[in-house]
Amino acid sequence: MIIKAKNYYQRFGVVLGNPFFPIYLRWAYNQGIKDVESLGKRVNFEKQDFSCLLSGCGNEQTADTFIQFVIKRNKNAKIYIIDLGKEQVKAIKKLVISKYKNFDVVVQQINALDLKKIISPKSLDWIETDGVMEFFDHKSLEKLLQVWHNLLKKDGFITTRDCVTEGKLTPMADFLRINIAYKWLGVKLYAHTKKDYIYFFRKIGFRYFIGDTLLYTYRRFALVSS
Repeated sequence: MIIKAKNYYQRFGVVLGNPFFPIYLRWAYNQGIKDVESLGKRVNFEKQDFSCLLSGCGNEQTADTFIQFVIKRNKNAKIYIIDLGKEQVKAIKKLVISKYKNFDVVVQQINALDLKKIISPKSLDWIETDGVMEFFDHKSLEKLLQVWHNLLKKDGFITTRDCVTEGKLTPMADFLRINIAYKWLGVKLYAHTKKDYIYFFRKIGFRYFIGDTLLYTYRRFALVSS
């Protein structure tokens, strides 16, 4: 949950605006696709009706990197970009008007739990997020995963990365992360264990892949319908 959207956009923008961040994102997208294919799903960006969602964009650089990644593979793709923060959405709309007005890009300020208001069921091939699940408590996370599941086509997939609580060191890391996020960024975060994620994935009807990143407490996830 974002408590102070402007604080988050301005302060975390220092991280997201780093010139090395797009390199990480491109690695994450490519690795995520490999993870999906390890689950037996063939990823085809060249589909005539390819449609995708970036859920939670952080800032315009993240959105720009995602759009470029998609249109490089399919210039006719339908791209949705959503965020709850007004400042983020305003900046991304400006980016789209200036660079991508000839592409099918929809930018919307909306809660991810309300996505069915703007996206039809079973219409998305790909949902991409990064660090979004930690914004939801257990009850809301289950709802979010159900929303995503309902929006995916039969052969659709999800790629994301997020913090995972496991081992002896992560509780202290969680305490610091959650408190710093609240006091400095104005956002409320929640801790989830690997068992929590697996429980919800199975309950909703996802097959899943969980892999490592360079950060000890950060994991990558790939989800496909069972």
